[in-house]
Amino acid sequence: LHITGQIWTACALIMMVMVPVLMSIIYDSPLDWKLFFGGVGLLIYYLPVSIGEVFTYSYLLGVNGTYLAFVTGNLSNLKVPCVINAVNIVGTIVGTEEHEIACTISIAVSSIVNMLIIGIGVLCLSLSGLAEFLQSDKARFLTPAFGSVAFALFGALGGKYLVKYPKIALVPFIIMAVASVGLNLLGKPGLAQPGYFLFVGVILCFVFALVFFKKAEKKNKTAVATAAAEQDIARG
Repeated sequence: LHITGQIWTACALIMMVMVPVLMSIIYDSPLDWKLFFGGVGLLIYYLPVSIGEVFTYSYLLGVNGTYLAFVTGNLSNLKVPCVINAVNIVGTIVGTEEHEIACTISIAVSSIVNMLIIGIGVLCLSLSGLAEFLQSDKARFLTPAFGSVAFALFGALGGKYLVKYPKIALVPFIIMAVASVGLNLLGKPGLAQPGYFLFVGVILCFVFALVFFKKAEKKNKTAVATAAAEQDIARG
């Protein structure tokens, strides 16, 4: 699975890179290297988010799902919510073949539907005057809605886990909420990005889960030791 995924990922990357290369050749437009290296500075912002997404989502998406999702993109807004919904419906366990199949099918279907919706949307925009309206100042009131999609999706999906596992999720949720509000009040909304907070939230939840697991394990060992001592006393 990894060999196949790596081969097709390499093919997809080559195809993506060849699009601007071919456009440059066809229109005889040489590459502006100054602008190119200026754009490399964006890696400072996107690279931590991208690395965080790999460590955050790969365990949930499975092998096939990871390669397919990262090639097609839009994980936070589309792929991950679809996978979470699918595995909750079928009740699969992470690491099993059933989970792998459920993740692959849900990501593949969401990718196909996404392309169809985008195609229909582009067609409608090209045939109507909606594109001009969205680019005008009259559509500024829609800007906050586009920036809240990821928060709305993960808020709806994460709400039930917050209720189901309050000891693990409540404190990380409060920490991230306070940090998000604080960064916005300090005038640094760029740091309050969903990619950063998802990664930080997963780490915090993992730490709290590990702490509670260790406490439960210690409590169980104490209970077993107590029961064994009581049995020895009863036998003696």
